[in-house]
Amino acid sequence: MSTQNNNSQVPTTTAAQPQIEVVKKDISSQVLSKIETFKSTGELNIPKDYSPENALKSAYITLAETSNKEGKYALEYCTKESIADSLLKMVIWGLSPLKKQCYFIMFGNRLQCTPDYSGNIALAKRYGKLKSIKALAIFKGDEFKFEVNPATGHKKVLEHKQTIESIGSNEVIGAYAITEMEDGTTDVEILSMKQIRASWEQGAAKGSSPAHNKFPDQMAIKTAINRACKLIIRSSDDSALMESVEDEAEQVTQFEADVNNEITEKSNKRPISINMDLSTIPEADEVSNDPEPLEAMQNEGELFPTEQRQARF
Repeated sequence: MSTQNNNSQVPTTTAAQPQIEVVKKDISSQVLSKIETFKSTGELNIPKDYSPENALKSAYITLAETSNKEGKYALEYCTKESIADSLLKMVIWGLSPLKKQCYFIMFGNRLQCTPDYSGNIALAKRYGKLKSIKALAIFKGDEFKFEVNPATGHKKVLEHKQTIESIGSNEVIGAYAITEMEDGTTDVEILSMKQIRASWEQGAAKGSSPAHNKFPDQMAIKTAINRACKLIIRSSDDSALMESVEDEAEQVTQFEADVNNEITEKSNKRPISINMDLSTIPEADEVSNDPEPLEAMQNEGELFPTEQRQARF
């Protein structure tokens, strides 16, 4: 999620623009080269309806507007390696920033890419054979009943009756997501509000952002969707390509990312090591005055577990 400052700064200075273009061109070239290598060795299949070239172009449009509270822009301030890592993740996932399927977040001078809940749905459909997903919030006053199949552990909603009064109460007591797979099987992920708030606590806003306060039902729905998709993605045949998906549905603001930057840097995250030769690419911040964006994925997992690539999320 890109953020723009209120001081109407232009994304890059006139003097820095030519240097930025060189950085963009060289990073794009090497990211696409790495993708082609993965494709040629059978380690990656790009969806037919996904263009890595177009995705990179849209990513740069987003990155040109991505800045931190100090007015530093991502393309000028973030390291080339972290930009390349983030773009590689985006292409491997097959997500589009213009469709709001993923966001670029600055932590210090490092850029990170993280899927939005809509991106998690796309990943679950692409790799986990998800056909459809529908989620609803459960309000105080609703009549809600479900059962658990003791043989399979699968849940089933037996009844959910709502009234105008219960919906208007804005008192959310839970949420659930119903998934239908391509083979016709269905399952339900049901979360109590206590579970949802525990998930929100993992985010920078701790469940206290304006979105959580004004639209708790929508945020609870997103959390249920993320939880359901997470299970599908992790159990898919291509789960090795996926960074672990968190339950937290919130996209934190740049301000929250700045405040939590020190904590985030001390976590157990490691960027993808894609062994790109970036030493010949000129540093953008040598020409201009620096930038910073957003939300973290806490878990890590191998991307392509080979000794040659040492590629890790």
